[in-house]
Amino acid sequence: MKKLLIGLFLVSGLLFGNGSIKIDGTSTLHDWEMVSQTLDTVFEDDGSKITKLNVAVKIDTLKSGDEGLDEKAYETLKIDRENYIRFELNEVDFEAGLIKGVFKVLDKEQKAELKPEILTLNQVKGSFKVKMTDFGLEIPSVMFGAITAGDEVTVSYDINK
Repeated sequence: MKKLLIGLFLVSGLLFGNGSIKIDGTSTLHDWEMVSQTLDTVFEDDGSKITKLNVAVKIDTLKSGDEGLDEKAYETLKIDRENYIRFELNEVDFEAGLIKGVFKVLDKEQKAELKPEILTLNQVKGSFKVKMTDFGLEIPSVMFGAITAGDEVTVSYDINK
């Protein structure tokens, strides 16, 4: 039994990755960030290229340290309807340093072409900018619109095998 558990642990380390996602944004009051280190990730390769990279971040694992900000973000992301933000890899071009895939937020999908800072068989790390309105999200505001978030956010990712 012990050998089976050790074997499963080693295989899971090869197939299931880990990492973090950070979202940085602005508002009329102050800049903000939310971080999750709890990702559902499948990261596979065939020895020469990445064959699968699927990442899902459960919305309620994104934390800012400010409960009010977190609740507003969860409301904006309609946590009652969909619990995950997802990325599914379609293609990797190591020569150009590009990954292509599809992001899904709520029921909106958007093709993406990313140029990570680090792109290896064991790690994909970088950042990109995206507008909330591109995914049909309403820009969060409080106090009857006196404080409003900026539409564009920066998503930083560090996915490791």
